[in-house]
Amino acid sequence: MSSTGGQMSERTTRLALAPSAETGSLARQALRQLFATARIDRDTSETAVLLANELVTNAVEHGRGSAYLDAVVEVDAIRLEVTDSSTVEPQPNTTVSELDERGRGLMLIDALATRWGVRPRPDGKTVWCELELSPATLA
Repeated sequence: MSSTGGQMSERTTRLALAPSAETGSLARQALRQLFATARIDRDTSETAVLLANELVTNAVEHGRGSAYLDAVVEVDAIRLEVTDSSTVEPQPNTTVSELDERGRGLMLIDALATRWGVRPRPDGKTVWCELELSPATLA
């Protein structure tokens, strides 16, 4: 986690998101470690990593200033939050064509997450999503 910096416990992690090409990879690595420690099954873990990657990518590419990722494994859900200093609220891009290589991040989050949303803050916003857990999702 060297270039992103971060704190981790058995069920939570917080990563500073540097505006770097390595940030997504480092975040994915830290989340896989968190989910393995919390004994989340591989399919659920990879879905959560994909969701987090979309949130992180949006924050690094479109946000301003500092940003961070918080991930929490709760009893019944994985909660992912990315906070940045941009006040622009993201909206799903409904005009993306089949040939476009980008622009589907929020549509993917909407399709895979149990729920998601945006929480405005005085100094920016937090985009969050949750992935519901069942007893079967524990390894």
